[in-house]
Amino acid sequence: MASEQDQLYVKIEGQDTIVKDLETVEQIVENIREASKVLEQAREVRKRSIESIQNNVSQLNGSLQGLQNSLPQVEDSTQKEQIEVEETPEVEAEVDGSVQELHSELENLQKELSDLAIKEISLPDSFLMRLPTTEY
Repeated sequence: MASEQDQLYVKIEGQDTIVKDLETVEQIVENIREASKVLEQAREVRKRSIESIQNNVSQLNGSLQGLQNSLPQVEDSTQKEQIEVEETPEVEAEVDGSVQELHSELENLQKELSDLAIKEISLPDSFLMRLPTTEY
């Protein structure tokens, strides 16, 4: 009868089509793997950028508060008489108003950045774990 070394080859009808389909599937999986790497890198860049902006806004906020605290405060009427009456109220009101506007604008920016950080879209870790780790 047949020996153990005899091998049986079966030709599958349309095997060329099947091989091409498998190669296409392999390429699609590789494309998905690359896209997921790019998305992960973009997520990290976005996260670092948001943190950097928040830190800079906090520093600017502190500087503005220090500036506001260092501005002279008029406490009684005798000091008002010693300073030129025409320029002081207008200039002081402008400076106080500008500092207050900047301060409130910074607070709004901090709130918006916090909202952005909360709404950050991310892929579930389980999605990334399902991808094969074999590199070519």
